[in-house]
Amino acid sequence: MRIEELTEKLLQGDFYAAAKLITFLENNNHSEQIIKSIYPYRKKSYLLGITGAPGVGKSTITDKLIDRFRSQNKTVGVIAIDPTSPFSGGAILGDRIRLQRHSTDNGIFIRSMGTRGHLGGLAPTTNNAITVLSVLGCDYIVIETVGVGQSEVEIVKYADTVVLVLTPGSGDSIQIMKAGIMEIGDIFVVNKCDRQGCKRIVTGLEILQQLSEKKTNYVPPIVETIAKDNKGIDELYCTIENHKKFLYDNHIHTRKQKERIENEIISIIQEILLSNTKEKLQSNNELLKMVESVYKKDTDPYSIANEIINNNLAINKRN
Repeated sequence: MRIEELTEKLLQGDFYAAAKLITFLENNNHSEQIIKSIYPYRKKSYLLGITGAPGVGKSTITDKLIDRFRSQNKTVGVIAIDPTSPFSGGAILGDRIRLQRHSTDNGIFIRSMGTRGHLGGLAPTTNNAITVLSVLGCDYIVIETVGVGQSEVEIVKYADTVVLVLTPGSGDSIQIMKAGIMEIGDIFVVNKCDRQGCKRIVTGLEILQQLSEKKTNYVPPIVETIAKDNKGIDELYCTIENHKKFLYDNHIHTRKQKERIENEIISIIQEILLSNTKEKLQSNNELLKMVESVYKKDTDPYSIANEIINNNLAINKRN
């Protein structure tokens, strides 16, 4: 099926077209054509990020929140990021398996994506997938990060509300607290509160909030859950809706949308410049010569990088 046909079907709410277009985008196949053709048709989707270390229950919380959104007759798109093996290049798309019970619901679209070596907890084409699901008409787009620990920060650039999940008795939760937890989460969830140590984590978070130098009108709430038993999920849902209302009432949502577009533009510029530069350097073995020069200590990486940039600027000026 041609890109034009898929785009037309996407605008009609076709799930197959959405899945096919995301696959094209993941493989960098007609990416520019696809995004240009669908971008003007984006809807007002609300982006919810679910992040935290592996094993904290992100998928279970996502699963339960989907039920709450659907009970309000809201359509939901889920982008679940899974780690890609640096050796085989493959990924076990486990989140799709965990959310399988929703597969027959016409109001839910679920897509698992591999990181493909991309750092920050997301896949390289996450933003493009968000655009597709927004055009599809999803009221909520849930982005569940890969769960790699301290590098789970990129989600802040994408999501309107970031839910950071912690669990008692986990060394990973302490590491996340070290890594700037106050800046990452809009809502803190302490999951698996049937375990010992739940109150200790809650108390630790409250102390961090008091010590935080970042004083604003919004203090991230702390929600205690036992997601597998559906306990605390209603409170979490209401907390998400309250944060959403806070963003709209204070005109923060518009600012976040513009910041997301700015990040998207910069990301595209970086990708194009890097791709074009690598292609030029590798086509005439210039890169190998430069590597050899640095290896022999005739120069250094910064000097080489600046030389490449200056050469590109000079070529662009002539053109």
